[in-house]
Amino acid sequence: MPSPTHSTTPLTVNSARLNELLEADNRDNRSRMKNVLFKDRIFAPRLEVSLKHDRDLALERLSRIVKNGHISVFDFEKNPLNIFAAHEVVGMIDGSTATKMTVLMNLYGGSVLALGTARHRKYLEAVDDMTGVGCFALTELGYGNNAVEMETRADWDPKTREFIINTPSVLAQKYWITNGYCDAKFALVFAQTYFNGKHEGVHVFIVRIRNEDMSVATGVRVDDMGHRMGCNGVDNAKLFFNNVRVPADALLNKYSDVTPDGQFKSSVGSGRARFLVVADRLLSGRLCIAAMSLGGTKTVLNNAFRYAASRLTVGPTGKSDTPILDYQLQQNALMPLLARTIALNFGNNFAKRKFVEDSAETHDEVIRLCCVIKPLVTWNFERVATICRERCGGQGYLSANLFGLFLGFSHAGMTAEGDNSVLMQKVAKEQMAAVAKGAVTYPSVDTSSIATWNLSTLDALVKLARVREIALLQHLGKAMSVTTPKAPAASRKSIFQVWMLEESDAIQAFARSFGERICMDEMLAVIAAEPESTGLKPVLSVILKLFLLHALNVDAATLVGGGVLTPAQVAQMAETQRAAVKELAPYSMGLVKGLGVEDHMLYAPIAHDWKAFNKSDSKGEVMGVGYARL
Repeated sequence: MPSPTHSTTPLTVNSARLNELLEADNRDNRSRMKNVLFKDRIFAPRLEVSLKHDRDLALERLSRIVKNGHISVFDFEKNPLNIFAAHEVVGMIDGSTATKMTVLMNLYGGSVLALGTARHRKYLEAVDDMTGVGCFALTELGYGNNAVEMETRADWDPKTREFIINTPSVLAQKYWITNGYCDAKFALVFAQTYFNGKHEGVHVFIVRIRNEDMSVATGVRVDDMGHRMGCNGVDNAKLFFNNVRVPADALLNKYSDVTPDGQFKSSVGSGRARFLVVADRLLSGRLCIAAMSLGGTKTVLNNAFRYAASRLTVGPTGKSDTPILDYQLQQNALMPLLARTIALNFGNNFAKRKFVEDSAETHDEVIRLCCVIKPLVTWNFERVATICRERCGGQGYLSANLFGLFLGFSHAGMTAEGDNSVLMQKVAKEQMAAVAKGAVTYPSVDTSSIATWNLSTLDALVKLARVREIALLQHLGKAMSVTTPKAPAASRKSIFQVWMLEESDAIQAFARSFGERICMDEMLAVIAAEPESTGLKPVLSVILKLFLLHALNVDAATLVGGGVLTPAQVAQMAETQRAAVKELAPYSMGLVKGLGVEDHMLYAPIAHDWKAFNKSDSKGEVMGVGYARL
């Protein structure tokens, strides 16, 4: 290939220091995974293979990760940040393996750890040695985001001291159960619990679904959910139960139990409250999904930027000597995605720390953080995968370049552990409630001169991000005021009417503004603490500026319509965004390197010598190709 002629001179950045900031914990384990484990060819993609092969491969990969000690269910007690670190690194390589891992370690193992007692510890050792793989049977065909209304029943039989598990209807079948079709011996089954005829709410039971020889247990039916648009190494199942009996000690009994004399007791009052307690595992699950989706995003960005830097096309001389990364079209598409990914990484780091430090006083805040960061990260993953695929042209459409696999992975993240948009409703509702009771207060921002703010400066953009969030909060507060008893009867509306049928756009925008402000505040703290000697302060400031411009421009029409900004200021923001892209572009390859994906983890031909890849008939597969330098 001809040597490139750059219209933009590449500039160096302290990639190693950036990676230290982004991957701030468990760096030794991350390094061992990347530089020892992931050099094994078992982690190379196989594309044109059977569903069985995909599933067997994902299980083998997971077994090697777990048996080499890179993650343990007991990390939740000893080192919870390692749970999320492992998810991020595995997400860089394979969405199927990451998905199976998060169900095994967090949803199954983590729930047994958090909701069980000493009598259940035996199941945890079998998680760490992979002899007792488990699954998490919460979702039902007819009950996803409304899982509290599930139909699966657990009826107490006092004569035998057993619970009898049943699937009473088609809608009650457990659905999308990862690990369920091939690998799980045990399922954590969520069920409406009836004790001597009294409904005691939703509780969780450890139910054997396979015998030791892996045959399906009596009374259990396991159906294959088949091929999906992505993550086909995951063995999703539909589960049905027909009078499956489990002993009393199968109940995860940290909060509710059956006494030796046959009485039901619970330390949690109402049925709905009991469901919220047992569903709390989804909080760490959302952080796990955010982490592994962040890892996948970083791999996609590496593939796209490396190709854009090496693919030459027509330059000012009329010759194919200019990298497409030099084009404004390419930079305007890719640089905001890179800036947003870095900002979300810092926001995710903040959410993880708050989760680890959680207490009764901070738990409501942690809920909001976990519920907002998962949507922001997974939505960004999808945008990165889609836009990067397009900006790589025909090469992006080739399966070997892996955009399709990562796009499918991103969509799984957008839906799993709570639909993104539904989670954002929860975030908005709970943030408004926290403000109403005084648990959250917003700083005062003087907007008397806002029409003259210079929105080409970072300081003004930071203030505007705060104003946007407050303005959306005030708008929703006013909209919801017609639902209160104080509202005139003629104009009074139900909460459902306003919240679900009239203000969805504002609800989503408010939750998004809250999450983006969290990322901004964390980046401001990182920039303030960063020593001048590393040289990163100025670059991080431009990254933050571009992140804010990109985020605020989304709401430009709302800000103008609400009288917050003038049209001239919106035009200034658009021009400032283009300038920030141009300023940051020369650092792009160093910034991408700082994301922490090692060369040998990049299997897409376009991330390496794609000319060499195309010298021979590879059948579109990456196995055995020398460019990967395994």
